[in-house]
Amino acid sequence: MGSLKAIVSIIIPSLLRADLLKWNLFSLAQQKIPYPFETIVLNDGIPDDTERICREYEQNLNLKYFFSGKRNLDGNIKWRGQGFAMNIGARISTGSILILCDAEMYHLNDTVFHLVEPLLQKPNLITIPRLGKNDWSGEFLRHIEERQGKYAPEALEHCDELRIKLPFLMAVSRSEFYSIGGFDEDFVGVWYEDDDLVGRLQMNACSYFETGAETVHLFHPRDKGEGVEERIAINEKLYFEKMSQIVRNQGREWGKLE
Repeated sequence: MGSLKAIVSIIIPSLLRADLLKWNLFSLAQQKIPYPFETIVLNDGIPDDTERICREYEQNLNLKYFFSGKRNLDGNIKWRGQGFAMNIGARISTGSILILCDAEMYHLNDTVFHLVEPLLQKPNLITIPRLGKNDWSGEFLRHIEERQGKYAPEALEHCDELRIKLPFLMAVSRSEFYSIGGFDEDFVGVWYEDDDLVGRLQMNACSYFETGAETVHLFHPRDKGEGVEERIAINEKLYFEKMSQIVRNQGREWGKLE
């Protein structure tokens, strides 16, 4: 697989999510993927178990590991938004179709096939799952941990609904992602960068297309620490100020791996 040019690039940023990334990669490795593909994991945190876990799937998932968290090597985690790492992944990637995927996603079926197939026919789609579940209570995570990664369908009953129209797990063509300048790297606070990305894709004549993909967003503690409200306010203000602008990151090199 590694000798073939990838059609699909699966981009997975991870910030202190090694314990959840392992279930993402485990469930990804169970899939039947009928095209040449690559998996790009960007560790945007600190040196931890992320690299070891990635090495386990290096062959099966044609996985390429990159450490993008050099700013954190002094021991202080410096938040800059997931969009930065997604942009780096897009720049490194070779596929004509990009799957944007959070580290904490657990794939219930052949999500790659479902997300990619419509884009092979119509590149201006934003393909999304038909089923997205949010493991808000952590019951589903405990369930798969007890069963070594496997799950029973009834375990989904403990989950809430996930906002599937945001890039927790979605696919877009490389050309469309590049044409709008990727994620806006001015977003350095919390939230809104995802809404901004898909809003600009839609303004650029892309449309949502619901596929047969099914996924779960695994539980992780939510950041409620000091300064979170201020960081949310930063991105919210920027989001409404820039709503009419489609192309971002103009006049600068975006997606740079330092």
